[in-house]
Amino acid sequence: MKSEPLVTIYVPCRNYGRYLQQAVESIFSQVYSNWELIIIDEGSTDNTVSIAEKLVGKSPSRVSLIKNSKPMGLQKLANHVLSIANGKYMMRLDADDWLDEAAVFLMVNRLESSDNAGMVYGNYYYTDSVGKVLDVEHRHKLGKEDLAGHLPPHGACTLFRTRALKTVGGYSEDIDAQDGWDLWFKLVDRIGGVSIQTPVFYYRQHGKSLSRDNKRLLKARSKIFANIASKLEGDYKPSIAAVIPVRESYPDFEGVPYQDINGHSILELAILRAAKSNLITAIIVSSESQRVLDYSEKLESDGKVPKHQRLLREASETSGGIPIRDFMLVAGERHAEIHNSFPDIVIYLSLHAINRTEDHINNALNVLRITESDSVVSVQEEREPMFRHGKHGLDLINPGRFQDLTFDKELLYKFNGSLIATWWDSLKFNSLFGEKTSYIEMSRADSIQIKSSQSLNLLKAGESHFFL
Repeated sequence: MKSEPLVTIYVPCRNYGRYLQQAVESIFSQVYSNWELIIIDEGSTDNTVSIAEKLVGKSPSRVSLIKNSKPMGLQKLANHVLSIANGKYMMRLDADDWLDEAAVFLMVNRLESSDNAGMVYGNYYYTDSVGKVLDVEHRHKLGKEDLAGHLPPHGACTLFRTRALKTVGGYSEDIDAQDGWDLWFKLVDRIGGVSIQTPVFYYRQHGKSLSRDNKRLLKARSKIFANIASKLEGDYKPSIAAVIPVRESYPDFEGVPYQDINGHSILELAILRAAKSNLITAIIVSSESQRVLDYSEKLESDGKVPKHQRLLREASETSGGIPIRDFMLVAGERHAEIHNSFPDIVIYLSLHAINRTEDHINNALNVLRITESDSVVSVQEEREPMFRHGKHGLDLINPGRFQDLTFDKELLYKFNGSLIATWWDSLKFNSLFGEKTSYIEMSRADSIQIKSSQSLNLLKAGESHFFL
């Protein structure tokens, strides 16, 4: 390398004293030696402080210890480190993980030799709780295998240009997880990112790993997109038409939109949730049944739901019903009849997704704009092992699931039926999804669909999933 710039590495630790020694020793063992280390105790009640003090003593000129009597939280802590960091580059190492000895050298070399990148990340090893290597995560290659930019780097062990972090205001302190997503969407268009295929750290899997707290991660991710969307330049607000297609009855499920859940009908819930979104500008209830539309009108006249539009569809001649794209196209054309202009965006909202909230709707619309996608679809991650037919029988698609590991290249998502948002021009002239499709992931509970009497009875038997 032409130069060896200083790198600031920080290790936050809360009650991970049993792992801290290995994490810090991996920094001492780096072949790249121009670094400074900041260990932060986050109000630990174990032996973290005593172990940290001994580690500081091994190299007091390069290692310092910050003792917090109460946890600051990951983002606030990161911003504090940012304010005192001396390095040209900065990186977090979690106390329960550890670095490959060449990690810092490889990442610094990649950034120093690149003219248009300010952050870099690599692959990593999965290990069990005692440090035994389970497998290697081979991430998608940026610019080759990942053109959508919807697979941000791991929050830890990603090397950032310190000045770039300061330029964008550092970390968002109102978010308690997913800092990799936070910084990625703040920085990728500004400074660019690169990846290397070498594994650079060991990622320990154990019961307390934050990565296993799916609901918390999804909530944090949604908030990140909301924050970024609020800072988009310009005063133009896209017109967004929400269409709620309603089928009155199924062979084994009569009067679907009128069914009561905790004092509200299913149709009432769908309209109220859509109306709570501050982004939707028009709501259209679409049905082949005039009785459904009369009921929708009564909900409005009784003050149970806000004003919305109603659309009587022609009866479908097929048993499968009308394709979702047709629902959305007809709704857009109805919007044009009423408002003298087509909507910028049409969002399909399933009547049956009773746990979908305005946060899910807003998240989808924010992702649509931020990622500059043609469409966004709501999905649920498939976490069970899946097979497909091959030459010799069944081929396992995601073998990592049998190790309780989730590899990027094995991620499988299924449409959970909740929503699809599409730009009108793409919907009209191309297809339902267009060329670039992004997604919002919803939890298993939030993905519940009420499509039968049985599912409705199960929901009523345990209404803990329901909230208005």
